[in-house]
Amino acid sequence: MIRPRVKASTIIEVLISMIIIMVVFGIAMIIYANVTKSGLSELEIRAGALLNETLQNDEKDDAVSSRIFNVDILRIEQQVKSYDADGSLLEIDLVAYDVNGEKMAEAHKIIPNRND
Repeated sequence: MIRPRVKASTIIEVLISMIIIMVVFGIAMIIYANVTKSGLSELEIRAGALLNETLQNDEKDDAVSSRIFNVDILRIEQQVKSYDADGSLLEIDLVAYDVNGEKMAEAHKIIPNRND
């Protein structure tokens, strides 16, 4: 009785395919790590929205001054200075920092001076 021959992979072929799969997986992990590291975090988006809201509120206020205040885990630094020589315009600079002191967002705006 003659038995038909069964085709199978050799151990070398299996090792080579495993090495190729590990290399592709390693490259994919590096790409994933870079994408998650470079993307905007939820805290950065929230800080930007908070700064824009603060700028809108400052536009409506009659008296705007430099100050530092905290919102949740963010420290907001607001600096107000005269933009032009006659003082009719004010420049507002806002910067948001996290608990580690890392800058999360910043915003700048020029508004009319209503204190005159």
